[in-house]
Formats: sequence, structure tokens, C-alpha cells
Amino acid sequence: MEHEVAYSTELTKIHHTNYVRNSRAIAVLWGIFTVIYAILNIVVFIQPQWFGDTGESDLPGFFGLWRYCELLTYGSDYSCQGDFLEFIKIDNPSFQAASIFVGIAALLFLLSVACFLLFFFLNTATVLKICGWFQVIGALCMFLGCVIYPNGWDSKAVRAVCGLGADSYKIGSCGLRWAYILSIVLIFDAAILAVLAFVLAAKQARLLPEIYKTEKAEMNGFSSDTMSKRSGLPAMSEDHFSEYSHRSEKSKRSSHSLRAM
Repeated sequence: MEHEVAYSTELTKIHHTNYVRNSRAIAVLWGIFTVIYAILNIVVFIQPQWFGDTGESDLPGFFGLWRYCELLTYGSDYSCQGDFLEFIKIDNPSFQAASIFVGIAALLFLLSVACFLLFFFLNTATVLKICGWFQVIGALCMFLGCVIYPNGWDSKAVRAVCGLGADSYKIGSCGLRWAYILSIVLIFDAAILAVLAFVLAAKQARLLPEIYKTEKAEMNGFSSDTMSKRSGLPAMSEDHFSEYSHRSEKSKRSSHSLRAM
């Protein structure tokens, strides 16, 4: 029986060790993908390749959140305009709002990366929950930015490139480019990273198995053998007690017989 208990204890320890290793490996992957997401979010925020001209467009050009480039004369370089620091000069209010939301998403994921330093000071589950909430809000901001952005396709600069058919949520003769498609993909990536952060936090918050508690209690307790070793007295088992009781009964009988004589 003792061998079976010892075997189950060791088996539980092995399973728990593997569980902890797998959780840490997944947490490391989550951290790596969070860093990659933050870099991609910054690239999407800066790049003006959200949509642009096709073969049917009136003029060559392409647009981003707060910057757009046009080819005024064939054979010359693109002339780019727009600066996020000069926020008022951004082409229209829809582009301004989209720039704010995508910028907030990039900032929140940078804060998530900075929160990795908190692993040295706070509980792992607490840090994962903080990063998870940052990523949830970041995913929501990214979603709002992607939804609001097409509302600004009715501006004069867009119609000069995409034709008169361009309107709110109508791109005209232009086409979507890689930055806008990547931003849509990043919405789902942010949601997945947030869910994974909360799942890892829940796993980190789980207690140790009950067998560890009983084992710890047994280690902290004092057995009769330990007490006998510390006191220098022999350990008394049930056989010793029974032998002692038999001897005491025999001595009582012999004393009664002597008194009768």
C-alpha cells in the first residue's frame, strides 16, 4: 500500500512538472507573438499602403491613415503629404479618427511588451491579466480604426486618384493594399492573444494538487519513531503493548495466589 501511494505521488509530480513546463512554453510563445504584433501594428500605422491606384485609376497614388502619396507628373517621384504631429492637416475627420484608434492600439501593445518587466515584481497571473486587458482594448481600437477608415474615401484627394465613383465605403477605381488587409488580420490576432493571456492567467492561478498538501502535512508532522529517536526511548508498537499487558496480568495472578497461601 505504501509503495502504491509513493508511486501515485511521484506520478502526480511528473504530470504537474510537465504541466508547468508546457504552460511556460506557451507563455513564452505568447510573449514572442505579442512583440511581433506590436512591431506589425507600428508598421501598419506608419505605412501609406492602405489602398491605392490600379490600372483604371485616374492618377497613380496611394493612401495610408494620415499620409498619402501622389504622382503628379509621370516619370517623377511620388509626392507624399501628411504628418501625424500636424494632426489638423490630416485629409478628413474619418482618417483622423482611424489614426487615433490604430495609434492607441499600437501604444497598448507597446505597453503590453513593457509589462514583461513586471514578471520580476508581481505574480505571473496578475501580469498576464493586465496584458490581456491591454490586448482586448487594443483589438477593439484596431477594429474601430478599420471600420471608420473607409468613411473618408469621399475626400477630394481620394477622388482625384480613384475617380468620381469614390465615396464613403466605396473605393471607386482604386484597390485595397497590404497594409489595410494586414490591419484586419491584426484584429483577430489581438483577440487571440488576449484570450490566450487570460487562459494562461487562469492556469497559473491553479493550486497544487491535494497530494502535495497531504505530503507536506506529513513532512511537518511528528511520527512516533521520530519522537522516540529524539527522546532516546524505544518506539512502542502494538505488539509491545500487548506483551506488557500479558505480563502485568501474570504478575497480578501470582500475587493473588501468594496471598491465598
